[in-house]
Amino acid sequence: MTITLLWVLVVLLFLIGLAGTVLPALPGTLLIFGGVVLGAWIDGYTRVGTTHLIVEGVLALLAWALDYVAGLVGARKAGASKQALFGAAVGTVVGIF
Repeated sequence: MTITLLWVLVVLLFLIGLAGTVLPALPGTLLIFGGVVLGAWIDGYTRVGTTHLIVEGVLALLAWALDYVAGLVGARKAGASKQALFGAAVGTVVGIF
């Protein structure tokens, strides 16, 4: 792949990730983080270093966890049963892999 195609892939990851922040079917945070990692790799980690990637990775993990917990709290407030909450939790974790 040429460098230009890789940068186009980075932009596509960002755009699809941005859409994923409002569309629940797309893992927006993961896609944006993937774009950052790919962009850093293409650039030889000169502008985005490993410290930045670690911080961004922790923030991406925190954003995913908060989204997960918010969904469970919202379902509980809406009156979902414990079995429904358990099924949603298992489905979310399985859906990642």
